[in-house]
Amino acid sequence: MKHLITTLLILIFAVQSANAINFSKVVRRAARVADDVPVHNADELVKAMSRNKASREALENAAGRIVKSADSAVLKNAVKTELYSIDPSLVRFADELDKPSQQYLLVLGNGAKTCEKNLPDMLQRAKFLERGGAETVAAAGMYGDEAAKAAMRFDAALHGGKIISPQGMRAVQLEDFGKLFTKYGDAANNFWMKYITPHWGKWLTGGALAWYLLDPQGFMDTVGNLTEEGIKRLTQAAGDVAATAISGVSKGIEQAMEKVGTESAKAVKRTVGNFLTSWTAFFGGIVILFGVCLVLPFTRYFMFKPFAFLFRKPKP
Repeated sequence: MKHLITTLLILIFAVQSANAINFSKVVRRAARVADDVPVHNADELVKAMSRNKASREALENAAGRIVKSADSAVLKNAVKTELYSIDPSLVRFADELDKPSQQYLLVLGNGAKTCEKNLPDMLQRAKFLERGGAETVAAAGMYGDEAAKAAMRFDAALHGGKIISPQGMRAVQLEDFGKLFTKYGDAANNFWMKYITPHWGKWLTGGALAWYLLDPQGFMDTVGNLTEEGIKRLTQAAGDVAATAISGVSKGIEQAMEKVGTESAKAVKRTVGNFLTSWTAFFGGIVILFGVCLVLPFTRYFMFKPFAFLFRKPKP
């Protein structure tokens, strides 16, 4: 009898697990690939992202952009709509998801659809999802077409043998791209789009890109700006010319603005200095000021008021 009860409980749990939300299934259905395509870490990633501040904020912001609202009720309705499009029987499980899981589900669905749009070939898309895992899908879901295209460009370079790792470091994979974005959020996206995308070829030199993926904090700060240490590493891996070109994009603009500001300040200082040290300019300024005061009735009244008695007729 005891064994029978145990067996029944196992069967009930198995049925519930089979019907519960499976995030891998969400990705496969949204991306329109076969049900046997593996999507690694789909169910585990949500826990990791909810524990990390940068990941959590990126997830929340992305979900807000997808539903165009920060309202919890709007979010839940969007989740139910997404689940209904995947499998109507899953809608009833929407209420069991906490807020980070709801946001994660929407991001995965959006990422899968973004991958489908940018990879029309189903077989290529299936292989891409298998190699990239849930992290890469989530990156596309959070940051849209640009992130999806960046991931595909990286994947193509990997298969073309163009991504090498510095000596002593492991080889990188497509899922490393996704892990970068899901762990560091906006900082990773800002860094990639600002420094890597415009200088793609330079990052392929000397293992610089692989080095960055394996140790992002050695290259960027918390908002995604290239650090002095990052410049040193770029110089070591890709050479001084490449490092200067990559770091000079933003720094050149800042230095130019600073130079303009400095030159403007110097010009003003020279003008004021010349004006104060030149007697001709000084008295010329007084004459101009006096003329302006004469033109304005209000100032003219107060200028001549002290001398009004000179123009009065003497009393007898």
